[in-house]
Amino acid sequence: MDKTLFNLHDLTLLVIAFECLAIVAYLALNKSWKNNAIYLLLGFFVLHAFISIHELVLWGRTFRYWVLEISPNLFFVLNISYWLDGPLLYLFIRSIAQTDPKLKKTDAFHLLPAALFCGFIYVHFYTLEYSEKVRLISDYSFADFQYVGMDLLAKLGRLAYLLMSLRLVLQYRKTMPESYSLALWLPKVLLAYGVILAWEVLLSGLKVYHSLFGLAHYGLVEFIGLMDYYALFVLISSVIFLCASGFSVVANQPPRPTKKEPVNLDFVKQLEQAMKQDKLFLNQYLSLERLAEKLNIPVKDLSLTINRHYNVNFYEFINSYRIEEARRLLADPTQSHRSITDIFYDAGFNSKSVYNTLFKKTFDRTPSQYRKQCEINHCAAS
Repeated sequence: MDKTLFNLHDLTLLVIAFECLAIVAYLALNKSWKNNAIYLLLGFFVLHAFISIHELVLWGRTFRYWVLEISPNLFFVLNISYWLDGPLLYLFIRSIAQTDPKLKKTDAFHLLPAALFCGFIYVHFYTLEYSEKVRLISDYSFADFQYVGMDLLAKLGRLAYLLMSLRLVLQYRKTMPESYSLALWLPKVLLAYGVILAWEVLLSGLKVYHSLFGLAHYGLVEFIGLMDYYALFVLISSVIFLCASGFSVVANQPPRPTKKEPVNLDFVKQLEQAMKQDKLFLNQYLSLERLAEKLNIPVKDLSLTINRHYNVNFYEFINSYRIEEARRLLADPTQSHRSITDIFYDAGFNSKSVYNTLFKKTFDRTPSQYRKQCEINHCAAS
């Protein structure tokens, strides 16, 4: 290898390092996020800044020779970051996904790959003569099979930790409210990061192949490397945008429920009668205000009763009765001659899209699929 990679893209690496440190400063200065998880996340972004600087020193045309004039021993100092950022990400995700965020003694095993790499780079680089180190750096002779092989192992390890983190997040998301910002965007960010890491595994794999058999068009490796940097830049910039938009990057814990006043059970009885006996939900134009007027209950008190006793808002409460009524009509063989559209209107819905979406979410099938299944299985309409 006799060509400097990414020599026109040093600025991208510098910006990535700056953005990572900016996120570190933002998190560190935000007093509302002080918990055990924050320090793991701080370390993750610090390591990413180190990775960008390492790549800049290793491959950048200008920076590498500045560092080489100081000492070749500086070239692989930050390389250990590749072996540590995956474990930190995983431990961060675990700390917010589990009720006990404390680190355990067994977590020290996550440092074992990094320790093995330190031994490897010490034997294969730092024990060499000074002049030999300079020569290896100057003509890129360090990029042999042993080095790129270790690099591939590092990238595979990062991808493995990412997949474990994503699995934890998806499990954690099931217990979180859909409105909780962390549950909304964190899986998407991790998935995008996983694509970037898979891209890096491909890059390292091609380097290993090149070291063994040679590539006729090494420009492909350069192109993949460049795309990796730009993709990472876009992802980190997106995270910064989310921070600036007010999304919570760190979840201390889900908001603790405050002590609530007891629910007026008389209001609950009136509601139950209005829904089950009077079936006021069949009115397509029923609103919170109209229902409150019908029941002679103050609007605020009615809203609080629904929220606290049923843990839903007004429209979720009403639609639960409407969707059950629609299910009953679809299952009733005496209603088989009627169209699905007529049935959703009769159930109180005034929007077909809302009806279809809610029905599929509730019963895991469309209204037409449900009706067809009932015709086959003779479902009970009650």
